[in-house]
Amino acid sequence: MTVSLAQRPVDLRRDPLPVLRAIDFRSPSRDYWADEAAIHDRFSAVWTGLDDAAWRLPGAAPSDAGGPDWSLLDHVGHVVDWWELATDYIAEVLRGSAWPADDDFDVGGDFDGLNERRRSRFAEVAPADLRARGAAAHQRVIALARQLPPETIRSDAAWGWVHQILHGHELDHLTVLEPWADALRSRQIGNDPFGFDPQPTRAGLVAERTRFWAAEAAILAAFREAIEAVPDPAWTLATDGDWTLADHVAHLAGWFNEGAAALEAHRAGQPWADIPAEGIDAFNARQVEAARATPPAELRAQFTTGLARLRAATTAMTDAEWLDPDGFSWAYEDLHGHVRAHHAMIGPWIARFGWPAPVATGPNR
Repeated sequence: MTVSLAQRPVDLRRDPLPVLRAIDFRSPSRDYWADEAAIHDRFSAVWTGLDDAAWRLPGAAPSDAGGPDWSLLDHVGHVVDWWELATDYIAEVLRGSAWPADDDFDVGGDFDGLNERRRSRFAEVAPADLRARGAAAHQRVIALARQLPPETIRSDAAWGWVHQILHGHELDHLTVLEPWADALRSRQIGNDPFGFDPQPTRAGLVAERTRFWAAEAAILAAFREAIEAVPDPAWTLATDGDWTLADHVAHLAGWFNEGAAALEAHRAGQPWADIPAEGIDAFNARQVEAARATPPAELRAQFTTGLARLRAATTAMTDAEWLDPDGFSWAYEDLHGHVRAHHAMIGPWIARFGWPAPVATGPNR
């Protein structure tokens, strides 16, 4: 029997955002810090599976102050900025000072203009550095805010200065960022490079090859960090599609070897390999089925071995092979071009895997 939203508690991590926005988080009946933890989990999952290149793309939302459109980096930087600001003023309140007034930050209380002006503070911050900075800032501000009595947090003087920089603020930005990040993941799955065309040109070959390897290292490191967070028993659970995590890893490892074999054969004088005669979909289905029941430890070993083989074959490519679209596709589209697509597919599932289980209410409750 399906349980409706009306028959169970709201799941702040998974339920539609309009349901969350209808909640009175100020009510004394709410567990304020449980709410904060849940919505922060959801906010932190927004960017899972996305390349760092996706963070700077404009279009997430128009600026409220007439500036250029905001990016994912702008939104996250803005949230982090207010955690850092709040760390200072909450500390002052705990020492006996009054809560701030709007004019303390901007004469006339123009927060849209203030936020637009402060946007540049994060413009050059690398996404990885912003994530680390945000984690540290969140930890600091939560440690201070938890020292405030619940009735103080819910007071008129404090509510906007605490809740609206914690999960109230995150919830506001989730309404923009969740659909934007979903759209970016769809583009990444479709092999949108989010910027530079990865295919090298003769004039820029040296720099573009350097960029290729820098992107490869970052994308592979992020993917491996993500899958290492999943315990072995969960590798055979369904993700957001028909495949399990084990299926995704086996598929990537298999194509590492296909790409390497094509590059090695060409170096030995053979023409570029064709795609499988049976078709890509049929080949992939057969490949994944053959790998099922392979233990996760063995899949990780196959992934590592196949990756090393394809890296070696790519490193040995001649300039002519780098410039040949057929040759380059066997490298890029089987190496990090392929990995980034699958990271976008499974990243949200991996993030949710670490969350508490959904709250389910039986039909008799």
